[in-house]
Parts: sequence; C-alpha cells; structure tokens
Amino acid sequence: MRSVAHPITEEFIPSTYNVRMMTGLTRIDLRLPDELVKKTDILAKLEYKNRTDVIKSALSEYLRRVETTMQLREKAVESYLDGKLTYNELAVAIGRQNAESVKVSKRLLERSDRIAEDIARG
Repeated sequence: MRSVAHPITEEFIPSTYNVRMMTGLTRIDLRLPDELVKKTDILAKLEYKNRTDVIKSALSEYLRRVETTMQLREKAVESYLDGKLTYNELAVAIGRQNAESVKVSKRLLERSDRIAEDIARG
C-alpha cells in the first residue's frame, strides 16, 4: 500500500495497487465518526457481513424511506389540490410552511382558471 495526496486537501490517503473495478460500482472514500464506525463493525460482525455491506444496506434503506416520504408528500399535495384533504390535514402531512406554499399556489391556480374561463367566454 502507498499513500497519495488528496488533490484538494493535500491529506495523504492510503491507496492500493491492482484495485479491481466492478461494473456498475463506484468506489468512494468516506470519513465517518469513530462511534459510527464501531457500531457498523459490530453490526457487520453480528450479521456476518463486512463493513461495506452494512453501509450499503443502511444507505439503500435510507434512500427508500426518503423516496417513500417524497411520494407521500406528493400524494398529500395532490389530495389537497383535489379537495380530498383539508389545509390542516395537509399541514400535518407536509409541515405548515410547505402547506402554506401549496395553499398560495392553489389560490393562484384557481385564479388563473377563472381568468382563462372569462377569456374563453369572451
């Protein structure tokens, strides 16, 4: 193993020769708090996995939860715009500040629809 200087921070980072690159995978270097690494290593040991597999599983689960949360938010907004949720229900689902933005947007859309109808009638 040899060390190379990081191009921006100029810290020395261990590097290995003959690193196999697998198709569809990207190698990244992370700096994590020691306590998080210790917990990761313990979990890896308990589950008979390596550190990388534990981190990949955790990241995948986190991204699934974020995606699900985003889908639920979108569904809540659509339901509010369709009149299926009240403003207060929307605020609980996505937070008061976001709900206020949606409420203002809904008013603008409704106003635009009325103007378009007036123009169409002549």
